[in-house]
Amino acid sequence: MNLLIMLLLLGPLQGNSSIPINASLTYVGSAFSINVYQLFFANATGYIMVPPQGTYEGEFAGLLRVNNLTYVGMYHGVVSSSFFIGYFTPMVTYRPVSLPTVLTPGNYSGFEAIAQSKVPIYLRYLVFNEYSNGTLMNTLSLITISATSPPLTIWFSNGYDCIAYLINITFNEPMKVVPIPIIVNTQSPISYFISNVTITSVYPPTELMLLEPGGDIVVAETPIIRANYTMYVCGNLINNGSNFLDVVEYLGPTGVSISGLDITKAFGIKKTSNPIAIVNKVFYTLMNNKYELTTYSVGPENLLSTGKGGSIIDFTALAMTVLRYYGIPTRVALGFYGTNEGNDVYVFSSETNILWVESFVGGWVMFIPAPIHSKH
Repeated sequence: MNLLIMLLLLGPLQGNSSIPINASLTYVGSAFSINVYQLFFANATGYIMVPPQGTYEGEFAGLLRVNNLTYVGMYHGVVSSSFFIGYFTPMVTYRPVSLPTVLTPGNYSGFEAIAQSKVPIYLRYLVFNEYSNGTLMNTLSLITISATSPPLTIWFSNGYDCIAYLINITFNEPMKVVPIPIIVNTQSPISYFISNVTITSVYPPTELMLLEPGGDIVVAETPIIRANYTMYVCGNLINNGSNFLDVVEYLGPTGVSISGLDITKAFGIKKTSNPIAIVNKVFYTLMNNKYELTTYSVGPENLLSTGKGGSIIDFTALAMTVLRYYGIPTRVALGFYGTNEGNDVYVFSSETNILWVESFVGGWVMFIPAPIHSKH
């Protein structure tokens, strides 16, 4: 569910008092005629979304984190490019849901699955929003926004020229985090968009929980061994900027230190360019023959400065950093690609794990920004 809709539905029911705020602001990006600023105040951080010009007094949607709580609500007061003075009224409050948050082999060791599918698919498992010391992590708080027995629909974007595919997956071990079948673009320009995926049934029957804003992760109340899906793959994207409040946290710092000057020099992209054109330019630049995929990490900064090669973590963390610099909410996803066994059967295992990047350009687009054609 769109968090902005949640504000409208749940806001009048909340009895939370307002929080006085006198905070500094740091600009983190602009999209769909909205400027996003990160807010720093005492022991709290947050995000505030404002119109793209001048100093304003009024109400602004945003998020606020205090200790282990995250609030969704409205800022009331005066905002400029460097400060906010006023107060924050929380409308939705949530605590984090426990899930793997750091990319380690223990997150997915022993994973095995068999899929029946008419098209090659990837299984999407976890998402990450920051990079540190050679690995990826998720520092975002997760909230259960939908808890229901199947069917459960996960929306990634709105598209047209769509084709529906039925997919059946059997897991070797009972799964608590339920993988989501998708198609990932491996050649530029981007030509495939996932509109939505519906989990139509699971076995054993159980309730499913859809988590946000960590990136549409599905968790089963009790582990499952089988799941049936319908996946909608579209040839075009309807770019309407909806659900922007859901993705604002994917504009924040990534933990990678690269200057805007170095990014502009390496990619030659103007900030005024169309968002999907920017994504395609970064996609093409990183997956062309200039760079080499290696089994060892050199760090995203060194990958860009040397222009030679690095690990898949280096490529995805670099792409995430560059695209956020251009004001495009971006995250990294961990999943698995399938080995084709014939007769529309694909086998997945821990050894076929892969990382890709997801960028929000009115809907999520999924692609692998690295020269790994042999993996497809």
